[in-house]
Amino acid sequence: MTKAKLQTFGPVAGARPVIAQSIDYDDGAHEIAHVHHRAQLVHATTGIVRTVTPYGLWMLTSDHALLIGSQIEHELHMVGSVSMRTLYIEPDSLAGFSGECRVIEMSDLLRASVLGMFDPVIGEAERDAMLAPLILHLLQTSRDAPGNSRLPLPASARVRRICEALIANPSSVDTLERWGERVGASARTLARLFREETGMTFGQWREQLRLVEAVSKLATGGTVADVAQTLGYADARTFSVMFRRAFGYSPQEHRRRAGGGE
Repeated sequence: MTKAKLQTFGPVAGARPVIAQSIDYDDGAHEIAHVHHRAQLVHATTGIVRTVTPYGLWMLTSDHALLIGSQIEHELHMVGSVSMRTLYIEPDSLAGFSGECRVIEMSDLLRASVLGMFDPVIGEAERDAMLAPLILHLLQTSRDAPGNSRLPLPASARVRRICEALIANPSSVDTLERWGERVGASARTLARLFREETGMTFGQWREQLRLVEAVSKLATGGTVADVAQTLGYADARTFSVMFRRAFGYSPQEHRRRAGGGE
């Protein structure tokens, strides 16, 4: 990640526990690495937001939101046309939050409360008084999203370089031996670092990356056959089996949930 840029707010806004911001992005837009003094809730009502921090990579659909801790470096990549509704939250208002990153399932009530922060009919002071306390309560009591929504990223430079190359080309079938020739390390060393720094084997990490990418491609209209081919699966059936094993439902069902049809 590039050197982070610090984003702050003026003294008037700074007195509010929750600051709401609505931003629309075109497909492919990118927010460079930056940090905030506040925690940030990232939620997209349309499109997909790929969020990268030193701790991992997340592909955020409209069903989830990511709570990013204060001073955590992060960058955002837009997949499809994205309508983002984001909240900047005073860290002391989030009792029990560890301060790193947490993926939250967006319940109907939490989603309505977040969107209510942008309702022009309700005045800013009223929104702060009525909705901000409810949102803070819901964030502290909401369920975490399944663990497979996060792809852990390693700290060591050589393994990180491999991961970044695979993120750019998830269909790659190169072995650890081949990667070792490129980054100057033995396959055994790389295998050990993958286990130590991601909690996964190299093969498990690459498979998880492909599934994370599949979620975004299906949600933005890709067919099951096309996604399977793009991500390097032998055929659509093999891809479907892996997808169902990871998420508990088929790629076709995911497309329907995301509005992509059959």
